Amino acid sequence: MLCPTRLLWQLPFLTTTLAFVLDKQNPYSQFRKWNAALNGTLELEFKTDQPNGLILYTDDGGTYDFFELKLVNGAVRLRYNLGGGAQIITVGSNLNNGQWHKLQVARRDEHTTLSVDGVTRGAVSRGKEFAFGKFGTNSDVFVGGIPPSYNSKLTTLALPSVIFEPKFRGSIRNLVYSDVVGQPPRRQELRHSRDLKSSRIGNASGDACERRDPCQHGGVCISTDDGPVCECRDEDYEGAFCERDKAPSEATFRGAEFLSYDLTQTGGEPIVSTQDTISLYFKTRQPNGLLFYTGHEADYLNLAVRDGGVSLTMGLGNGKQEMHIKPSKTRFDDHQWHKLTVHRRIQEITPMTSFCRVSAVVDDVYTEHSHVAGSFTMLASSRAHVGGSLNARALPGARVHTNFIGCLKKVEFSADTLRLNLIDLARTGSKLITVTGRLEYACTATDSADPVTFTTRDAHLILPKWEAVKTGTISFKFRTNEPNGLILFNMGAKPPRADLFAVEMLNGYIYVHMDLGSGGVRVRASRRRVDDSHWHEFLLRRTGRDGRVTVDGANAEFKTPGESNQLELDGALFVGGLGSEYSAAKTPPVLWTAALRQGFVGCVRDLVLNGKPQDLTAYARQQDSASVRPACHVLMKQCVNSPCQHGGVCSEGWNRPLCDCSSTNYGGPTCGRESATIYLNGSQHLTAALGPEHVTQTEELMLRFKTSKAGLLLRTASEHSADRIELVVAAGRVRANVRLGDREKNLLAGSNVADDNWHTVRFSRRASNLKLQVDGAQPVRGMLSETILGKASTLEISTLHLGGMYHPEEEIQMTSTLPNFVGYLQKFVFNGMKYIDLAKAIGMGNDANNNNINQHDSNIIFTGSFVKPDSLNVYKAVTFKSKHTYVGLPLLKAYGNTYLDFYFRTTEMDGLLFYNGGKKQDFIAIELVNGHIHCVFNLGDNVVTMKDKLKNFLNDNRWHTVSVRRPTPKMHTLQVDDDIEMHTTSSNLMLELDSVLYVGGVPKDMYSSLPVGVLSRQGFEGCMSSLDLPGESPSLMEDAVVPSSSLVSGCEGPTKCTHNACANKGVCVQQWKTYVCDCDLTSFTGPTCYDESIAYEFGPGRGILTYTFPPSAVADTETDRVALGFVTSKADAVLLRIDSSNTQDYMQMEIIRGNLFMVYNVGGGDHPLGDETARVDDGAYHVARFTRNGSRAALQIDNYAVNIRHPQGGQQSTIFNSMSSITVGGGAGGARTFSGVVAGLAVDGVRVLDLAAAGDASVSVRGDARRATSPLDKGWINGMQQTPPSGYGGPGVLDELVYSGAGSGCRDDDEDACVLPDAGSGDDLITPVYVPSTRRPPSRVYKGDTSGKLMKPCDDEDCIEGSGSNGEEITEPEHPMTTNGASSTHGMTSPTAAISTEHAKTIEGSTDGSTDATHGSTRSSQGTTPPDHGNMHAGTVEATTPEKTTPTDDHTAAHFTPSLPNHHTPDDITHTTQEEPLPEYPDPNENDIDSRTPTNGAEERNEYNGYEHEATTKWYLPKTTDPGRIVTPESEFFATIVGIVASVLIAIILIVIIVLKYIVYPLDPSYKVTEDKSYQQGASAALLGNQAHSSYQSGAPAPSGARLQPLALARDGAPLPPQPVKRDGIKEWYV
Repeated sequence: MLCPTRLLWQLPFLTTTLAFVLDKQNPYSQFRKWNAALNGTLELEFKTDQPNGLILYTDDGGTYDFFELKLVNGAVRLRYNLGGGAQIITVGSNLNNGQWHKLQVARRDEHTTLSVDGVTRGAVSRGKEFAFGKFGTNSDVFVGGIPPSYNSKLTTLALPSVIFEPKFRGSIRNLVYSDVVGQPPRRQELRHSRDLKSSRIGNASGDACERRDPCQHGGVCISTDDGPVCECRDEDYEGAFCERDKAPSEATFRGAEFLSYDLTQTGGEPIVSTQDTISLYFKTRQPNGLLFYTGHEADYLNLAVRDGGVSLTMGLGNGKQEMHIKPSKTRFDDHQWHKLTVHRRIQEITPMTSFCRVSAVVDDVYTEHSHVAGSFTMLASSRAHVGGSLNARALPGARVHTNFIGCLKKVEFSADTLRLNLIDLARTGSKLITVTGRLEYACTATDSADPVTFTTRDAHLILPKWEAVKTGTISFKFRTNEPNGLILFNMGAKPPRADLFAVEMLNGYIYVHMDLGSGGVRVRASRRRVDDSHWHEFLLRRTGRDGRVTVDGANAEFKTPGESNQLELDGALFVGGLGSEYSAAKTPPVLWTAALRQGFVGCVRDLVLNGKPQDLTAYARQQDSASVRPACHVLMKQCVNSPCQHGGVCSEGWNRPLCDCSSTNYGGPTCGRESATIYLNGSQHLTAALGPEHVTQTEELMLRFKTSKAGLLLRTASEHSADRIELVVAAGRVRANVRLGDREKNLLAGSNVADDNWHTVRFSRRASNLKLQVDGAQPVRGMLSETILGKASTLEISTLHLGGMYHPEEEIQMTSTLPNFVGYLQKFVFNGMKYIDLAKAIGMGNDANNNNINQHDSNIIFTGSFVKPDSLNVYKAVTFKSKHTYVGLPLLKAYGNTYLDFYFRTTEMDGLLFYNGGKKQDFIAIELVNGHIHCVFNLGDNVVTMKDKLKNFLNDNRWHTVSVRRPTPKMHTLQVDDDIEMHTTSSNLMLELDSVLYVGGVPKDMYSSLPVGVLSRQGFEGCMSSLDLPGESPSLMEDAVVPSSSLVSGCEGPTKCTHNACANKGVCVQQWKTYVCDCDLTSFTGPTCYDESIAYEFGPGRGILTYTFPPSAVADTETDRVALGFVTSKADAVLLRIDSSNTQDYMQMEIIRGNLFMVYNVGGGDHPLGDETARVDDGAYHVARFTRNGSRAALQIDNYAVNIRHPQGGQQSTIFNSMSSITVGGGAGGARTFSGVVAGLAVDGVRVLDLAAAGDASVSVRGDARRATSPLDKGWINGMQQTPPSGYGGPGVLDELVYSGAGSGCRDDDEDACVLPDAGSGDDLITPVYVPSTRRPPSRVYKGDTSGKLMKPCDDEDCIEGSGSNGEEITEPEHPMTTNGASSTHGMTSPTAAISTEHAKTIEGSTDGSTDATHGSTRSSQGTTPPDHGNMHAGTVEATTPEKTTPTDDHTAAHFTPSLPNHHTPDDITHTTQEEPLPEYPDPNENDIDSRTPTNGAEERNEYNGYEHEATTKWYLPKTTDPGRIVTPESEFFATIVGIVASVLIAIILIVIIVLKYIVYPLDPSYKVTEDKSYQQGASAALLGNQAHSSYQSGAPAPSGARLQPLALARDGAPLPPQPVKRDGIKEWYV
């Protein structure tokens, strides 16, 4: 019994006058014990806007029994135990809506029920005793939370996990239950305890938080009488005012320490939930170790690091699951922080079976998903282990048997509303957590000893200089199997000599260079080779001029020459190399690896400078984190899988294959890409200026050539010296000449090299040692003299001359006794620099003019030309099957240099190809936008976008090449096919990327957060191949660290639209792997528009169906599409009405005198549009299609003519404002109700009847309206022209797309700039389809009438119905060319296709009226009922003298008999043309022409439901069925005789043709297309007819002689039959 007086408690976080201020961290309210006994009730009301929170808890004092009420995701969940096991009842949804809700718990013996707002559910307890504890020892009732004192006495709680539940935040009132044995329930009063500090807030004192808000770091201030209280929302801060940094939630585990809890030891219930999440961060060097375990009885979840990956095993019910996340070439035991998140969620399938979905994600990138099915209902956790256990092997699901060694932080376990931070609980001494071992709550493991791996020649780190002026030590460990590389480099800047310290590896030996300014020393520090993949130790000590270097315990002492004893290093210390941005000209010539641009590839660790360890991993994270990777792992042999293509020779590098492509015509990391090839004709050359200070002691070059003549291949030149290296082809051999001072040496190699075949020449010099090799022959060696180091072995090079000698400043040939080279060159590499590739990357060789591009401090001049390869070598091709497919590769190596090549092929206009985010603002993206490639990047200063400038669109289903390069530190290039775009950056030089390189797209939720400048909102759909990245050619199938099951190997060409892929005039929309049918304008549904749509029957009792747009969906529209199918016998009714919410705009489809009309008003007055010749009240199934674009509109009924309305004059409004409601079955206020059936209604993509059948709340059905089983139930199929599809196209179609129809191709932003193409006409056998346009169409120029005249009717026997030229010539436009230069032939676009295209304008007209219009007709699909050929309604334009009159049915004339003056030219012409093909059977009246003089009369006026509208000029098709037609037996007999005679004549003619064709003049019986015709059909062309080119469309007056005439009528008032027209411009097929 409820007390009439209601008391309201506001919990303390609400600052109102009735709020109780409780403990600031654990707000709760405490009430008397609940006398639940065997029978009892408890009820309350609550209001909140939070989805989760503990409402109420009470138990038996810590034994077994308890009641817990809480909000879980907006639903009330009751969990209770009466001794026989816990039970759970859940009721309600969205209860956190800020409204009051009434809750009641009632129990009677073993039955317990939970009611929320009248919805009740119950459960039955197990066992024999059902009394709730003992009243004397039961706990109080706690509302909103649990007192904090229970944190130290969890054993006194029957459900210990309740202490960690989130607190309820909201209002509670009317708490009613019995608190005395034998007494009825009563309203409860607040009870105070020693743990409870509360007081009421007085208004007199004001708001304490307004006077002073002391909370810091985002803390929320709560006003109390005792002053402000701060609630710390940021977990990183704590303290009374959130002013103190919170201790890090991390700990170090050394193998003997771990955390755990075991609720079974306290007798408490397990933590249960329908979903849980485990989130943690880990860092370790060990490949195996237990991370986390939780379970209850036989259920478990086990997480561990296994073999450098992450292992998950799970058992749930009778199902088990195992996952192992181990990406290719990525390990997680690299002593870096990695985030692991595991989420499980249970979904009940049947009362006996549930489904548990589990996902594991590492670093928010590497993901695995799985599921388990079984007889379980909840996830349970009664025990957990973090970091290990006493016996890790014994834990269920164990795959590793060792505890974790490393660091863990932020280990959180969440179960529904419960959230436990286990390390924080252990650190604060929570009684829930047991700590085993001496756990240190900080990550103390240092990173200085961690190794890093330099993965490429350009990879390097920059550290502060080595401070060793008088004395110093340096030590490190290294490991590699590559013989050459610069390990350390530090240089000074003291003139005239710079001090130097460097360590390099040459031919597998360690060398140390030291120069104190008075002379340098070069010391070989290792006695044996150290490129053996083992760890080696290096130690250097120096004092003054003396030094000792030790490698693996072997010592080598040295002394620097001269008097200087101080090492003054001013520059930075480079580790691993110098990178491409550091010019080789700035390094001393004695440093050979620097001159050859050979960085160290391998591992380095334990770098110590003067006793101070250096954290290389930290430098790597801050600098080139892609090329310098943490940890050092030896991977499997790389040449086992033969990665080198085209005969390239593979050798093992450090975790990478090294492909020698020198003897092939291919290059790239795996010899897969066609090498850049140049042609020199004897007067052309390539010259590279290296600068006057470029001096070396070593050179290494390679060149590949093909010639039939002798000539100069290469010569170096110096401005100050006669020293040189010269390579020539002479006497069929290659000669190398080296002059160094007074020493000179010639080497000869090869034979018959001028044979017009490819040959490879290699030359190298190491001081005085020379080597020359041609092709694969034995190298020829020689020496200038005895080996001398120093100036005597130094060669100065100012310029390189390839193919001829030219002065670098003047275009004149220098004096030379050698002829210039004539032939082909490729693969020219000099000291690591690929000059031919560089010239191509910076866009040289595209014209005959010289091109000067800065390369560092030098120039390249190239006057030759590049040779285009005959074909592209496509390798490692994959297909992205949908726009949602993407994969991830390791982080792109683009810190100081960019190298990314790939091929792609697609039919899609847009899609994201590559994306790699970075630190701060840095990123790089490559995307396809409107058929063109965009390369977008940001180096930290601003966003740069480079776009190709190709004339053709790239979505033409052909392979295209894309290369992104960074030839110099400040120059960026984008090459797409033969187009090269360049951009020069200013200050920032480094691209600091992070995460992974996404290929083909990104996760769906990332598109909204992509940086400014990236336009893509969908992925790439199509083929991609031949991907080359720095040092590798990854396979998107095998090397992806984020794989995708939607990615398939090979390039699967698109399944193309066929001529009848979609039934019932559905529009076929081409996609990459398939096509889809747009059924919105068919009244049908299904994948091929063949299935019947949902239908509603409206009875005679005035039924109305209304759809109200949701507030978020109310929009202003400029284009509309409406279609429906209907059956009725009413001659006057409103089918459909669409209204605006705040204007007079509306559209109404109605039946008047049996004819269908559409009236629309978008602010410029009412515009009626209809067809007076087609009766729709005949009980047959009809389909109406209406489209609007601005003020222009089109209406088509079934396969009848398309009626067009284009209002002229004045300011025509184009926007339908605030479309808000759709009414079906009647007009405004229910007037003129409709009776019959309506099916497949679609309004701008909204299928209203489908929503009504689904019970959508936005649809209301009133009166006599109900869902009809099918519009075919009552024989309505008789009038329904339902055509089946032909089936889906198979995969065997040709690769190149040849469409039978295309979009408009208009891509101008201004719709008025687009001119509609011809609708065309003829007996084309290919039904038009729509595919996205692939190129911009050329301007259409008509060679015929340019004055705006309408063509006169045709009197030639080749004319067809529907248009006419009266013998005048109609000329087709010029041939539009596709990308390959071939003529592009397109089919006609059907009326349905015309209005279902999203890339083309739906209805579009001409603005100049200067072009000619050719109106055509096509043959219609055969319907279920043959058309009545005798009923032919047609109109003419400027009819000629009548020659023959064809009687017509006067059924239509009774409904439409306007009186038209011959002198009046209307301002607004409604034009009608037909587009559907006619059935192929003879028509006796086909060639009849009935041209009659129009009736003269008063002012023309058509009466249409009270509206006045303009004259219409119409061409009509025969109506498919006309129930009102009556044919006399005499007429039928006469028609039969005529048909028989015609059939005999046709048979005779066919026999004669066959005899002539196959006997007398045999011909090729293949199909033939008239290629002299050109078609660029727009998607709207068919629907609008060719009004885009007529004078009336533009509003221009018709000239004399071509004046528009009204519709010609026969004497009985029926329209005349159509006029034939010449078949010019018709695509014809012959067999």
